[in-house]
Amino acid sequence: MFLNVPDVREASLNGDIVILLCPCVHHSCCDISWQLLQLCCLNYCVEEHSVHSALPLSLSPFLPACCECKCGPVDVLFVLDSSESIGLQNFQIAKDFIIKVIDRLSKDERVKFEPGDSRVGVVQYSHDNTQELVAMGDANINNIGALKEAVKNLNWIAGGTYTGEALQFTKDRLLARFASDKRVAIVITDGRSDTLRDLTPLSSLCEINTQVVSLGIGDIFRASPNSEQLGVIACEGTSYSPGLSVQRDNYAELLDDTFLQNVTSYICREKKCPDYTCAITFTKPADITLLVDSSTSVGSQNFEHTKQFVKRQAERFLTAHMPSDDSVRVSVVQYSGKNQQRLEAQFLQNYTVIAKVIEDMEFINDATDVSAALQYVTNLYKRSSQTGINKRVLIFSDGNSQGITRSDIERAVQEAHQAGITIYVLAIGSQPHESNLQALVTGQTTEHKVAYEENHLFRMPDYKSLLQGVFYQKVSRRIAAEN
Repeated sequence: MFLNVPDVREASLNGDIVILLCPCVHHSCCDISWQLLQLCCLNYCVEEHSVHSALPLSLSPFLPACCECKCGPVDVLFVLDSSESIGLQNFQIAKDFIIKVIDRLSKDERVKFEPGDSRVGVVQYSHDNTQELVAMGDANINNIGALKEAVKNLNWIAGGTYTGEALQFTKDRLLARFASDKRVAIVITDGRSDTLRDLTPLSSLCEINTQVVSLGIGDIFRASPNSEQLGVIACEGTSYSPGLSVQRDNYAELLDDTFLQNVTSYICREKKCPDYTCAITFTKPADITLLVDSSTSVGSQNFEHTKQFVKRQAERFLTAHMPSDDSVRVSVVQYSGKNQQRLEAQFLQNYTVIAKVIEDMEFINDATDVSAALQYVTNLYKRSSQTGINKRVLIFSDGNSQGITRSDIERAVQEAHQAGITIYVLAIGSQPHESNLQALVTGQTTEHKVAYEENHLFRMPDYKSLLQGVFYQKVSRRIAAEN
């Protein structure tokens, strides 16, 4: 098959040639079939899943970079304390830390360290006029590999500690060369500069457009870092943009996986991600109810994830393209046991109001009776909804419900259908009650309506996944699209 679009990519799929473009780059992801988006934009525009396994493995080498968040260009500067109090072993660990940060930025954040893009420089220092600079752009450093080798070859100076002088040196000698819009400086020290001999201010890097991280680590004498000096280095308490001051007990903690991840995340905290938000459109007025499971089996933490997902759905519905400004209304009902339904919001049109209501919802934490909850919503529509409009309900349920039978669910669903209500079900978890889900979606268990079930049943493996990728867009698009 051929999908001919500009800026093509080729891949083999089941022996056919597929011509691919990540359409999101050209802001047309909403105008091309979800199947193409699934092939092209992975978990951002995927239709059925938000994991790599949704795609044929044969396509993995061809996945375009256009769908990835981009960190950079960014200039990263390391200022490395090489004084006696650091110790040789700790000095070696600090160099390993610098190299690991560079590697993680390259691999995990896909930062390109090359001319015209992101750059790295390292200044090591000790006492007066002992600063040593290695940086991309040096005569003998023409790539990131050469830079890392130069860092490995730095020798421990083992003298006094003139941090202020080193920061001024970094400003004058390195930042003059690294003049990108985004710069991050990481100062690795014990935070105890000899301020009696070195009168240079510790805030030198604050005077320019640079985010400064002061990383204070206990030295070989087990003395704690000087938090006051570290705060000044990180521009705290100044008129400049404050950076970040971090303290660790020993140098070994620098190589902790979580700590390394936090450092790279901070460097890339302003990375730019493509916007895959696809607007939805209602062709007719609609009343939509979000029926939220608040039973014990959900758990309080998962209930909080649900609330955030419900807020996203409400926002999507109330900011959609619609026939008129007041033609879409949203209700929120949470449920637990037989007589435990709470009408939190009744057909509201103001997202700010409904978002506050959702945020204030309290977990019921009791039994589960989904048929009683659906009957409650059906009566709500009979009382408060208008005639001649689309009526929708999204039920959060895995089909497990205490003390009710499939017949109970079928009767509740059939009553809802008779009231003109279209039902969608969101099943979360790895152990759903399949026959109850079928009854909840279709109103019957004896006959499979495969296409109908696929269009009205959403599945996610866990509650955290609700907030990942564009799954929330998929749900709202499908509910809005059906006439």
